[in-house]
Amino acid sequence: MKNISIIGGGPAGLGVAFYSDKNKYSYELFEANEIFGGNCITYKHNEFYFDSGAHRLHDKDTQTTNLFKSLLNKNLKLINIPSQIYRDGKFIDFPISPLNLIKYFGLIKCIREGIKIIFSKNNDGNSFKSLVESKYGKEISKLFLLEYSEKLWGEKAENLSKNIAGKRLKGLNIYTFIIEVFLGKKKKTKHLDGSFLYPKFGIGTLFSALANQLNQENIHKESKVTKIKHHENYIKEIQINGTEIKKIHNLVSSMPLNKMLKILHPSPPNEILNLADKIKFRNVILVVFFLSKDRINKNGSMYFPSKKYPFTRVYEPKNRSKSMSPNNNTSLAVEIPCFYNEEYWNMEEQHLKKSISNYLIDIGLFKKSEIIGSTVKKIHNAYPVLSLNYQENITQINKYLSNFKNLHLTGRNSLFTYSHIHDQMISARKILNDILKDHKK
Repeated sequence: MKNISIIGGGPAGLGVAFYSDKNKYSYELFEANEIFGGNCITYKHNEFYFDSGAHRLHDKDTQTTNLFKSLLNKNLKLINIPSQIYRDGKFIDFPISPLNLIKYFGLIKCIREGIKIIFSKNNDGNSFKSLVESKYGKEISKLFLLEYSEKLWGEKAENLSKNIAGKRLKGLNIYTFIIEVFLGKKKKTKHLDGSFLYPKFGIGTLFSALANQLNQENIHKESKVTKIKHHENYIKEIQINGTEIKKIHNLVSSMPLNKMLKILHPSPPNEILNLADKIKFRNVILVVFFLSKDRINKNGSMYFPSKKYPFTRVYEPKNRSKSMSPNNNTSLAVEIPCFYNEEYWNMEEQHLKKSISNYLIDIGLFKKSEIIGSTVKKIHNAYPVLSLNYQENITQINKYLSNFKNLHLTGRNSLFTYSHIHDQMISARKILNDILKDHKK
């Protein structure tokens, strides 16, 4: 019987395995690490829980929402928590509120900036910088969007594709600012979702629950795919951990696109390998502090656009679910984006913890005496870097890979796109449907 071989046990790979199982289609999944969930997992440290990022399950796809509700029941709840930006010693509402901008800049400067935006030429251009400056002007863009994005992706804003904005800026412009000023906060744009679904014991329980629905004999941890062999436009076999060989009928890969290209045998043409070398992913260091205080504030996330700070986002897990920390305690997770060759990635752990805690203490989030523990986690390939010409490069790579009739790509790192949990599940259903259609031919 024909089967589906799946590379990667993150949300995308587990989704394909789940829908294969549901449709009684033979499958086998190979995950390189010792835990399923990919970059969407929950860690446990003594009695504290924290996620590998400030992940959310958006209620954007009915099938996905209903699936996880059925798996977690009362342990999956809709929550609504605010977020804020920290800039120059002040916390500002996020999504950005014009009333907060007036407090930050003063009324006269806000009016002046608004007039500049209204009468400036609308030149979206191709870069993220040109897009945001055309919408919000240079002053607001620099303070709240450009510096933050440069820290997050490790590139100058003029070298980043405007696609990094995704849907974050939808509905957010000078006209919605004016509406809010005159009609109040009730008319505030809904360009970002403050409401989302979240599990009682962290985002990782979504995927441990999903994995538990599968035939355990068909899903393998610590099984790294080290070679992909092909012949005459078909993937023929994969090699596991450098030794074991598995025959292939259909292959679904969620591994980083550049890594997959480099383990193809025979190797792709040099021009494709050169394009693979241009693909970049941003890693994230997660520094987590465990604290002897009940709560820091009520924010879901706090964003730090200033380059004074090495981190981009800080979040308090307890604000998503009280079960994430013991009674009378809380924790704070700090995200530091970086490449492998950067200072913080290679910094000694104790030095790293001290450096980051000093920033947080100086801001006033906690006192040194309140730290009862800390830990560091490193998240590889957390964000695909969408550089200015990335689409052209990815199009050429995908054109080459489309020659393989039994190969399917899924997941943000394989498709090289920024996507969410519900997007992965939608993709999984589509892939399974495509394979089933081919099987019936």
